Amino acid sequence: MYLTDNPVDSKLAVIADVGRRAVRLCLTDHQGQLRPETLREYEPSEQSTISGALSAFGGQSELRTLPRRCAVAVSGPTVGDIISVTNSRWFVSRSGLSAMLQAPPLILNDFAAKAWAISAAESGSQIETIAGASLDLSRPGTRCLIGVGSGLGVAVITRDARGAVSVLPTEAGHCHFPGDIPELREIMPRLRAKGAVSAEDMISERGLFAIYQAVITVESGVARATDAAGVIRLALSNDALARKAADLFCHALWHFAGNMALAFGAWDGIMFTGGVANALRGLIRLPELSADFVVAGPYQRQLREIPRALVTLDHAELYGAARALLLQ
Repeated sequence: MYLTDNPVDSKLAVIADVGRRAVRLCLTDHQGQLRPETLREYEPSEQSTISGALSAFGGQSELRTLPRRCAVAVSGPTVGDIISVTNSRWFVSRSGLSAMLQAPPLILNDFAAKAWAISAAESGSQIETIAGASLDLSRPGTRCLIGVGSGLGVAVITRDARGAVSVLPTEAGHCHFPGDIPELREIMPRLRAKGAVSAEDMISERGLFAIYQAVITVESGVARATDAAGVIRLALSNDALARKAADLFCHALWHFAGNMALAFGAWDGIMFTGGVANALRGLIRLPELSADFVVAGPYQRQLREIPRALVTLDHAELYGAARALLLQ
């Protein structure tokens, strides 16, 4: 794996994705393109610090020294010198990495990195139309990417008339869940019993399981699932209570997406990504569930016309961080 020659203008870099459960590291080639075959993953039990993971990666990759060029995608806002990773023991020290690498790293939000990857024509993203017109990422416009998995990510992708792309990272998933829709009125008091409910509290793995638990209480049923994966499995096998929970989850997702389209002016596309969105793809596309995207108000016609799609791309955070570093 050792790279023997190192051109003067080399864009060789180490790329990191610091997630809630592990840190993934990868190299680029001398042109700055990601080399997925170099991927290694470290859990906190293996490496307790990011600098330790980088050192281990360098040794296992047979590098004499780590590249000075580095991009790090982290879960959470990238503000300040010490960046704590959301719901994790990891943290990233901007000054510490600068000293270690002898150059300042690019540190960006992991969901913004996903947006950078998906916006690249050469990324190989798979796009599945859900509703509205076909999504064309090569055209100028503003689009909103919503990621539904262990958390809820939101980023805005804008392409101008010259083809230049910009990405706006947000923490919209931590806003309070917007508004009120009839389908959710029966369970909302139970979800709000402990206080305000954020969008991520409803639209994520833990949100799906919380909705399931509320349905079980309302229906005086017996819980057969112990986590979100179990709810999805039961819902897809037509367990009545799990299916009701999954349907309510989709109503909430579409209502949130409609509000995000309005908030960010994403008239050119709404894109879903993430493990939960992918697992529930068959339900998400049902017209009776997706109708909540058209938020009541003066822009219902425009909302109906917005392209909506499911987008998948393996290692998107790493590809996107590498692309953002190239464009720096």
